[in-house]
Amino acid sequence: MQNKLELYRRVVPLAGLGIFERDLENSTIYWNPVIREMLEVPDDFSPVLEESISFYSDPQAIRNLIDQAIASGLPETAELELFTAKNNHKWIKIRIQADCENGRCLRLYGTMEDITDHVSLKNKLEEREKRFTNAFDHAPIGMALVSLRGEWIKVNLSLCHLLGYTEQGFLKRTFQDFTYPEDLDKDLSLLKQLVEGTIPSYSMEKRYYHADGRLIWALLNVSLVRDESAVPLYFVSQIKDISEHKRNMETIRSQNERLLNFAHIVSHNLRSHTGNIRMLTDLIVEEQDQAEKDSLVQMLNMNTGNLLETLDHLNEVVKVHDNGQIGRKALKLSAEVKRVLDILSASIRQSGAQITTDISEELTVDFSPAYLESILINLIGNSLKYKHPDRLPEILLQAAQTDGHVILQIKDNGLGIDLSLHGHKLFGMYKTFHKHPDARGMGLFLVKNEVEAMGGKIRAESQPGQGTTFIIEFN
Repeated sequence: MQNKLELYRRVVPLAGLGIFERDLENSTIYWNPVIREMLEVPDDFSPVLEESISFYSDPQAIRNLIDQAIASGLPETAELELFTAKNNHKWIKIRIQADCENGRCLRLYGTMEDITDHVSLKNKLEEREKRFTNAFDHAPIGMALVSLRGEWIKVNLSLCHLLGYTEQGFLKRTFQDFTYPEDLDKDLSLLKQLVEGTIPSYSMEKRYYHADGRLIWALLNVSLVRDESAVPLYFVSQIKDISEHKRNMETIRSQNERLLNFAHIVSHNLRSHTGNIRMLTDLIVEEQDQAEKDSLVQMLNMNTGNLLETLDHLNEVVKVHDNGQIGRKALKLSAEVKRVLDILSASIRQSGAQITTDISEELTVDFSPAYLESILINLIGNSLKYKHPDRLPEILLQAAQTDGHVILQIKDNGLGIDLSLHGHKLFGMYKTFHKHPDARGMGLFLVKNEVEAMGGKIRAESQPGQGTTFIIEFN
């Protein structure tokens, strides 16, 4: 028995367990050395009842615990705050039981355990959780905790507002319900990689359905929370609305396309003008007949006037592009064709081309003057450029109104194009189909973009060696 008591005295300090006994019959209190160390009192300190209670920051709490133990006759436990003899703050866990006979409490005994570090850690975790909750709930971007099965664990108000739902309505749906179908596979693939540990986190642009049915562009950032054993617990998602950014980027893209389109118009149209003027000046220099020379000078004068008009049209394009629009005017198609034929007069004269037009003077199209000039210069210019080496060029321009649309056909007897081989890339950028020193592969690409920008359509019919017909439908 003595050995067991000795063992007990040795083990209890190792466990940091304070032991006390209060003898109510003799009004004595026993503390083991662990309690004295816990309360930072000397070894010869002799506590009395009120003095022992005064260590607690709330003396009434320890009195209530004692009364509860006496009343129940069972072990009672509490976590209480106290200040040591050296005024150091501590938390202790006290277990107490009363020994009663015939309705009288003879003694109280129990244990005390210093849990200051435990309480401090718990308070830090609670404070951290509180800060996280505040940051989560009041974040300016959408945030969500998502289960491994895609169910919402917690969502903040910003995310609910972003997609137009109440919190209750939101939590009834999975993230798949909100996701635009084309973006779902990529998201699920990245989630799989995240769970497998091949990536630490991921970001992607993703489309979500708003409650009213419209699509919202968002930047999604996802990370994965794991436990101490690296077992996946849940996903943390941050969702930021980038719809305005996407609209701005689309505007910039559109503006860049218009700028590039405008640059090509300038390049093609002005090159046609300057080439024609250069050709006329060469003819004037070489011509000996004064009457013919006067006629050429008149043509040159007319072409310089056309050049100035073209510059005015291009200036209008710049103005309407600044306003984010494309300028339209009611244009008499026959007059616009005649003007372009005048611009190309030197090339027509040099090639010996026969031009036939079948267009009513009353036929009008609602179109951009600069775009129409560019389209006609490109298509007629191509008919001259890619003429057949064995015959003079013949070009027919005819137009008619059908079902509210004006249909213009430009037909030539030139080299033609093998559409079975090149049809799919006929209007592609930098695509050329015949060898020519001036071929850039931009003309037909530019024509198609200009026709479609004005709401029209263009297609081609062609046979190698027989010629090509372009059919334009003006809206």
